[in-house]
Amino acid sequence: MNRLSKEDLAQMNRDYFQSLDKQKLVEVAGNLHKLAVEQLEKLEQNSSNSSLPPSSDQFKSKEKSGLHQEEQTPHSESQTEPKQEDKVVSESREKPKSKGFALKKPGKQPGAKGIWRTAPLVPNQTISHYPKTCASCNSGLEIDQQAKPHMGYYVLELEKLESGIEVKCTLHHYYQATCTCGHQTKEKPLVGYVSVVEGRSRDLSLQEYGLVGPMLATFIASVAIRYRMSRPKIRELLNDWVGVSLSVGTIDRCIREVGIACSPVVEELIEQLQSSEIIHLDETPWYEKGKYRWLF
Repeated sequence: MNRLSKEDLAQMNRDYFQSLDKQKLVEVAGNLHKLAVEQLEKLEQNSSNSSLPPSSDQFKSKEKSGLHQEEQTPHSESQTEPKQEDKVVSESREKPKSKGFALKKPGKQPGAKGIWRTAPLVPNQTISHYPKTCASCNSGLEIDQQAKPHMGYYVLELEKLESGIEVKCTLHHYYQATCTCGHQTKEKPLVGYVSVVEGRSRDLSLQEYGLVGPMLATFIASVAIRYRMSRPKIRELLNDWVGVSLSVGTIDRCIREVGIACSPVVEELIEQLQSSEIIHLDETPWYEKGKYRWLF
């Protein structure tokens, strides 16, 4: 069953509900109920019952306390306005003075010139993705030959050959279909596990939508971790020997995504270590922040 999106909810109105028969109306109500339960569970998540960082609890508590104070504090015209001097002092405290690059955000700055591909990608094959069921009433959808894709993206994937390896380009097209109930369902790339790390500006998620396929991402991660090559050197290797041009940011994202995908294997290994009677440890020492350390 497809998950309802904003586009699906925008198509639902009173006239749409009145046009449905009883069976389809029950299916639509069940999908809306499931979406409401998911959103309620998401609102109730915190650091104790999910993978959210503890810092997220502070923002939720501040929002609740702020709403509670607004409900209790009556707005009356008799309240005295702050003095002009107090306003100037508060504004100066809220707006800190800029000190060079102190307030500069990382990454591409607004207005900076972008760097794009000099040559477009040429796909070796095209794969079409059609919606199988209606996102509203769960009815089966028929494939229309006149349907047009609403989105598409390229994927570079590594394939093993008898005499070596080859990187092929695949174009994925996602179509939309109209159900007998009048609802238009769009097929979209799937999204998997989402990694939430405290202090990171953007959460990292495993999803189908991406330029690098799973095999090529695994190859990049193995070269970086097993053979200890830097991101710029991996970029040079792919460009010179495989003919694939990737940015350093894309290579770094591939390495992190493969690390997230390996998390179930790591958890299984931890359980095996904890349940084993004898654990053999390597006493090879190392330096950490100038201090000599080892395991024993």
